[in-house]
Amino acid sequence: MDKEKCIFCKIVNRESPSHIVYEDNEHIAFLDIAPFSIGHTLVCPKRHGETLWDMTEEEIGKLFMVASRISKAVVKAVGAQGFRLIQNNGEAANQVVAHVHIHVIPVRMEDRGKFLDRKKFTEEEMLKTADIIKQAITNSDSIVEEQRK
Repeated sequence: MDKEKCIFCKIVNRESPSHIVYEDNEHIAFLDIAPFSIGHTLVCPKRHGETLWDMTEEEIGKLFMVASRISKAVVKAVGAQGFRLIQNNGEAANQVVAHVHIHVIPVRMEDRGKFLDRKKFTEEEMLKTADIIKQAITNSDSIVEEQRK
C-alpha cells in the first residue's frame, strides 16, 4: 500500500480524525474505530511499514514495549481484568490496514473464552474513554518519574 493512501499514516500526519491516547517520536496509539471492547487501542510505529518484516528487531522490540505500557493504562482506565495483544501480518491473517499495528484489547471476566464482536460506541463514549486512558498513561508516567528520583 502506498503510504499516501494509508489511513494510519494520515492519522500520524493529522490528516484523518482519531482519538489519540499516546504519542512519542516513533509511535502513536489511538482508539480503534470498530473496537472489540471499550478501550480497544491500536499502537503503531509512525514510520510506514506493512508487516513486522518491514521493521528492524529493535523497532519491533520498542513497539511491543510501548504496547505493553499502553496495555497497563488501558486495563486500568476501563476496569478490565485482562487484555489481549493481537498483531496480524497480511490479509490472510486478517490484517485490515496495511500498516504495522498492535491491537490492545481489554477483556473483562464475563467475556472470558468468548469470541468478541466489533462494537460501535458514541463519539461521547470514545472521547471519554480516550481521556481516561490518557490520564492513566500520564499517571503511570508520573509514578515512573517518582521511582527514578
